[in-house]
Amino acid sequence: MSGEGTHSGEAAVLVDRSFGVRGQSYDLSEIRRTGAGHLLRVRIHRDSYPQQSYARVEVLTPAMTWTDLADEPAAAWHSGTPSRSTTATPLENIAERLFQRAAAILHTA
Repeated sequence: MSGEGTHSGEAAVLVDRSFGVRGQSYDLSEIRRTGAGHLLRVRIHRDSYPQQSYARVEVLTPAMTWTDLADEPAAAWHSGTPSRSTTATPLENIAERLFQRAAAILHTA
């Protein structure tokens, strides 16, 4: 995963990753540090109901709080993912898009 989720050649390093399955849903959480030193966290929750699903990317602020940077509406990805999964694979492309968007946003800030 190193080097992914970057903008203008910044290297990103995987810091933490977790995946879990709960009843009718599954979740991916991943944290990366950008080459500029920002900590980014992607959280994706895929529920059987699109309105209960979400995909967002956050940045850790100097005050040690997570602040939303961008999201991807479930309508854009829910139907393209399986209703059940035992791996994070169906959510990885969504996570990558969110990391790339966050890096682009921070690069222009």
